[in-house]
Order: sequence, then structure tokens, then C-alpha cells
Amino acid sequence: MEQDTSRKEPQSSFRGLYRHVKISVKTLDKIIIGGILAIVLILLYGVSNNGYTITFDSNGGTDVPAQELMYGDLVVEPEPPTREGYTFSGWFKDENCLYEWNMEEYQVAEPMTLYALWIPETE
Repeated sequence: MEQDTSRKEPQSSFRGLYRHVKISVKTLDKIIIGGILAIVLILLYGVSNNGYTITFDSNGGTDVPAQELMYGDLVVEPEPPTREGYTFSGWFKDENCLYEWNMEEYQVAEPMTLYALWIPETE
């Protein structure tokens, strides 16, 4: 008498891709559900985040309007401020104007203030 070898064992057919790992199906299910929940929470946070406010401190120059940007955006170069007796020399990340902000390269990652550097005009 010949046995039917085409029939699979019920437990191995239910394991699918799980048969390649040595963790219980229940544990793998919990890991997958946890991963899905983490992704959903991250997406919800991203959708609910209205972005970051970028303010400009013109250090005695004319006012420059703030910008609302999302993570990874580039700051849009604003109209340069003016200040009597000084020449505007760019925007900087720090109050001491040591670290220049490159508008074409640096991406927004948090709310921040950019500071104007002024060079006195010589007559």
C-alpha cells in the first residue's frame, strides 16, 4: 500500500515564514503587532506636528517675518534686513555669529532662531 506524501502536517503549514525562526508564533505575533503600533504612532505624530517655527533676530535691523517649516525643509532666504550704518553679512545659527547658516544646504530639524551679522560701513 502506498502512502499519500502530498499531504503536509497541519502545524508546519500554519507556520509559513515562521518556520525559519526558532521563536513561538505567539511571540512573533506580539513583535509584529508592536512594530505596527510603533509605525502608526510615529505616523500620527508626524501628521499632528505642525512643523517648526524659524525666527530671525535681525540684531537691530529691520524686522524679518518668521517661517513655519517641516522637518527636513530648507529655510527660504528672506529679504535681507537693513540697518543704518551697517552692511548685512548673512544669517548665523548662534548669537555670536560664529556658525553661518547655509540656506541651500542645511535642513530644519528643530525650532530655531537665526541671527543677523552686521559689518560697520566705513566712509
